[in-house]
Amino acid sequence: MTKALPFFLGLVVLAANGCFFATKQDIDRLQQDIVGTRVSSGAADSVQRAQLIELSRSVRTLNDSISALSKRIAAMRTASESDMTAMKENISQLQDLSGQSEQRMRDVRAALEEKRQEQEPVAPATPDSAGAAGAPATGPGPLQLLQAGRDQLLKGGNASARSAFHELITKYPKSEYVPEAMFYTAQAYAAERNLTAADAEYSSLIAKYPTSPRVPTAMYKRALQFQASKKNAEAKKLYQDIIKRFPRSDEAALADERLQSMR
Repeated sequence: MTKALPFFLGLVVLAANGCFFATKQDIDRLQQDIVGTRVSSGAADSVQRAQLIELSRSVRTLNDSISALSKRIAAMRTASESDMTAMKENISQLQDLSGQSEQRMRDVRAALEEKRQEQEPVAPATPDSAGAAGAPATGPGPLQLLQAGRDQLLKGGNASARSAFHELITKYPKSEYVPEAMFYTAQAYAAERNLTAADAEYSSLIAKYPTSPRVPTAMYKRALQFQASKKNAEAKKLYQDIIKRFPRSDEAALADERLQSMR
């Protein structure tokens, strides 16, 4: 249309001036130009329409991809949360099984200990053997006494529990279970709110058996009692000692949290 417009305007001007001498050839040329312009315009519109259609398809494809990706991310998040929950449940089950296995092992050892004592012949008492510091020939063994004391402690029989622990410590002073008996004796006192006696027992355990696995727990419980009694200086010192002596223990992490809260 743009090519034919000057020529058409020229014809209009000539016609307006009374000088219109257009020939049939000129008119045919004008018609051809108009047709060509229409064809060019239609082709351009077709190209633009095709481009718009292609753009629309691309946008739709992109939206589909985004939607699919969002679904995959949501599915992965759900799967991760499920896996995390399952992992926590498995850890909990393993901890339960570990505790049960440990308890069963102690029960078996206690039973074997009792069976062995039943099968051993009782030696006749002599003046020399009566005062010996070794284990007695009869009666429950150290593990049996420890188990009996723990059972009583779980039932709330604190006095009976302490009696069993005391018998273990007295009859088997060299037993590997003595630190355990001392720790649970302190626990029995603490259950009765006799914090002074509990602290004394924890302190004795820490002093006599510094390498016992029960020491960091005993130190932490002492520190808690000091903090509850507003003895913050003593509590801070114990927390710091736990972190210094047992940096990889659970009690060290707890002690650090306590120190942070006390600042």
